[in-house]
Amino acid sequence: MTLALDGHGLAPVTDVAGARLPDRWALHPVVVAEHAFHGWDASHVWWDDDALLVRLRWRERTDGERPFAVEADAAGTSLLGVGTADGAARLLLRARTDLRSQGDALRVRRASLPRGTHAALAVQALRAGAAPEPFDRQPSGAWDWFGTTAAPGAQPGEDRVAELDGPHARDELARALAVANPHGELPPDEPRSRWWGWRDDAGVLRGVAGASRRVPGQPWVLGSIGTDPAWRGRGIAAAVTAAATRAGLHEVALVTLGMYADNDAARRVYLRLGYVVAQRFESWRP
Repeated sequence: MTLALDGHGLAPVTDVAGARLPDRWALHPVVVAEHAFHGWDASHVWWDDDALLVRLRWRERTDGERPFAVEADAAGTSLLGVGTADGAARLLLRARTDLRSQGDALRVRRASLPRGTHAALAVQALRAGAAPEPFDRQPSGAWDWFGTTAAPGAQPGEDRVAELDGPHARDELARALAVANPHGELPPDEPRSRWWGWRDDAGVLRGVAGASRRVPGQPWVLGSIGTDPAWRGRGIAAAVTAAATRAGLHEVALVTLGMYADNDAARRVYLRLGYVVAQRFESWRP
């Protein structure tokens, strides 16, 4: 199953680094959502029929605030690629050649590329010289990018789910996340975020899901979905994720989330709710 955005009212990403993208990539769900969410500052872009590679100027937060106060770091860049692993590997080698001809280099700080790029590059680099850094070493992680344009059906236990608001909601949420998902990437105080929670009979939060809405009118990104370990296996994650997804699709045409590739329990939940894997990634981080 694929995730198509035609007819959903989302603007294609037609211009990247001064180049006009073909529809194949301009309407790719990852491109549309990540371009809006991160506010790309792209310096270069490469593509063919199989893959798209975007070189992004590295942005580093220097004031401790979220989400937009960042400064450029000329010492490095980020790379994002979508499509096939073989195609991404070819584009990496082309990018290295192009940048060298301009007296430049990749200097990659972070990268997320189609899963299997490292293996494909190892084969292709035999004919083109050593693989560029950091792609000459194993990726640091693997994750899947999910999206949906269809509201999920009602889930058992959704009657216990409510949006978390009010003066004390963020403190309660922080306590729940410390148990349910202490390493969640969406913090409770994220500006423009919304949150949902599942309560037990005593009113204690046992499961939560958050949504980042950094760019109004653009795709939502769910995050920090978690269930108290002692309460797992009761459908709580499905209930809070369904509620958050439905709320997002009431406001925008696409809701997305990322998941570590080895989280099989979460995968079953998201697939059951109608989410589709639009890209499987491997990543390099410092």
